[in-house]
Amino acid sequence: MKTALTVFVVFLLFCLSLYMVINFFTISDDCTVLRTIETEDGTIEVVNPTCKEGLPHTSGPNTIRMTAAALSEPRAPSTLVHERVHLDQKRSSKAWYDFYKHTWGYTLLKTPPPGLPYKYQYDLRPNPDTADAPWAVWQERYVFFPNYGPKRTLKDAEVKVWDLQDKQIVDVPPAWRSAFCSGNGKCPHQYEHPHEIAAEYITEKLVTPASAKLFAWVK
Repeated sequence: MKTALTVFVVFLLFCLSLYMVINFFTISDDCTVLRTIETEDGTIEVVNPTCKEGLPHTSGPNTIRMTAAALSEPRAPSTLVHERVHLDQKRSSKAWYDFYKHTWGYTLLKTPPPGLPYKYQYDLRPNPDTADAPWAVWQERYVFFPNYGPKRTLKDAEVKVWDLQDKQIVDVPPAWRSAFCSGNGKCPHQYEHPHEIAAEYITEKLVTPASAKLFAWVK
């Protein structure tokens, strides 16, 4: 009986792992490059409207992918600044990792931290801009990560916070809000990962205790 149960559990884990791999590559393999634009800071690839649901993103350390519609929007210059921050994060990953750890209190992991339930691991929403180390642990306790929402779309992803100490999903810690949000309560929109927080700070110039440390560091 125990042997049969063990075989069933192993089979179930295999199926979940296979689902995760298929899900990731299905989402990642939906882009067609229509034309390229060479710039002083890498290449812009103009892609099909359905590529990553039309969301701008980086592909490797030298390429930004955007739809023609995104490039024609008034916010296009700001979007390019945001994505170029992601390029620098990929090119100088160690420097960014060290800043996150020693200044912001984040540890970035390539694999899920021990103790995070598997149901949250396999439903992680992939993000090309954070794929180098998608799991962000703040103060060695709180795991920030984006999970698919009910609609299972990239834009519908929900940022969750897992407390490694209390072993449960929790609200964003008040101490995190004090450090990363402004005095009037405005917080980064994409707070799933320090890569996204940093890119948003630099693009939007949001004034917070954390952004002040970032601006001092990038000078």
